[in-house]
Amino acid sequence: MLKAMLVDDDVPVVDYLRKLVPWESIAIRVCAEAHSTEEAVDKFAAAKPDILITDIGLPDGNGIDLARNLRTFNPKLRVIFLTCHEDFQYVKEALRIEADDYIVKDELNPEKLAESLKKAVSRFDDEQDQLERIAYKNEMARNKDVLAQQFFQELSHGGDSSAMLEHGARLGIQWTNDSQFALAICHLDKGDLSEVYQRDRTELVRYAAYNIASELATDKKVTPFYAKDERLWCIACSEEGDVQAGLLEFGIRLRETLFTYLKVGSYFIMTEEACSISELGSSILEMKKRYETDFYTVNRSVDETRALWSSIENEENRMDTLAVKWMEALHSANESFAHIYLYNLEKAMYKAALDPAAAKEQLVCWVQEANVKLGRSLAADIQEDIRKSVRLDEAFRIIRWFTKVFVSEAATHQQDEKTMNPDLKAINLFIRENIYRNFTSIDIARQLHLNPSYFSRYFKKLTGINFTDHVHLFKIEEAKRLLTEKGETAENVSYMLGYSDRAYFSRVFKKYVAVSPSEYKQRYYSERMTDDG
Repeated sequence: MLKAMLVDDDVPVVDYLRKLVPWESIAIRVCAEAHSTEEAVDKFAAAKPDILITDIGLPDGNGIDLARNLRTFNPKLRVIFLTCHEDFQYVKEALRIEADDYIVKDELNPEKLAESLKKAVSRFDDEQDQLERIAYKNEMARNKDVLAQQFFQELSHGGDSSAMLEHGARLGIQWTNDSQFALAICHLDKGDLSEVYQRDRTELVRYAAYNIASELATDKKVTPFYAKDERLWCIACSEEGDVQAGLLEFGIRLRETLFTYLKVGSYFIMTEEACSISELGSSILEMKKRYETDFYTVNRSVDETRALWSSIENEENRMDTLAVKWMEALHSANESFAHIYLYNLEKAMYKAALDPAAAKEQLVCWVQEANVKLGRSLAADIQEDIRKSVRLDEAFRIIRWFTKVFVSEAATHQQDEKTMNPDLKAINLFIRENIYRNFTSIDIARQLHLNPSYFSRYFKKLTGINFTDHVHLFKIEEAKRLLTEKGETAENVSYMLGYSDRAYFSRVFKKYVAVSPSEYKQRYYSERMTDDG
């Protein structure tokens, strides 16, 4: 039987919850009650609940922070939130920590609570099954994994085919001399790992990915290897049929499953041709070289790809300048500028197409330099993640994560930011992080898990203007700052802010500023000369 903890600063509400449903008929018993976050934390260790039902508004904190804190002690904890009113920011936070439900107290009734509890119980059971599937193997299995790593090393160096087949058979790998083989590497996206997991858990996540691959491969004639270089290698074997097609099908399913359970994207990189067992060693070496040749593959939508490759004169020669401006934006905690310059630096690197190893070293150098200028030291694992990236956009997402972390730590919020409506603050954060893109209210509504038509009405009610005007105002303020930079042209600024058409950018700018971008820039420098004179 599962155990539940009830938390609400209103004592009658806790009593009401306890009597609202027949708990034991749902296979749950109430094991603890608390009326503050401090009391809940104190009782949690002794009660060890499986389900937390908590009010969001508590006298010494909020229920979302409480749930996040308690999950550090029990990651499997299921959560149901109660609140007096529906709040956009709280709904978003509840979704982010994968709460089981979010109930407005005015809508609370026996049927609603029972439905939420049954959902929590179901998810708890599913998660138990999932954790059992991907948990660390027992000691014997771990020893087998070590032997499998040694076998993979043997395959990498080539050797006598009969000896390799015999070695594999001792590990339960039933290959034959007449089989055809195909190879692939499943690489977990390090940008996603940075955003989703704490760094001390990434090794566990990689091993979980290996266990998932091993489970999926049971009847697919595919053998996964978790190599010493942290790569997940997959070798398919077949005596008949298209071994390449079978491996590709496995790879598609593996990527979908990894994203479903681990919330992390991945790359599945395959050899172009099948080989014999005697050719496995050379094929493994060839596969390692593929990392370099695929480095500039753009893993984006068509529209984003066109924007990325849009030609801005001499941009490939501006990498150092853009990197310096990115560092300056970090130093001044200007998140919008930081994302703008970082995005344009990425475009410049695609155009320059440096040797991949040299490109990654250059990125590491820039991030190291930024840390030095900001009085920080760069963690070795961040450097290693950049160096092990298999795509340029993957490396840049690691750096974007670094940018967000640093700015969030370094920024000194102005008073209006402190008192700003939390919903509007979340929307402005999305705009700042995506200011270099062309996006609509539908994009942000999807990002925030809201109905697009509801979002538009809510935003107009919140600010008094429509969302499109708000975005333009936001971008035009940044455009005014960019235009004051020496050497920046209106055309370049329009591209940097996601306007694909310079003429359209000029019309929008003039609508909100009353003068054209060129006139604004000319007026700015004319006034500066007057002030200096």
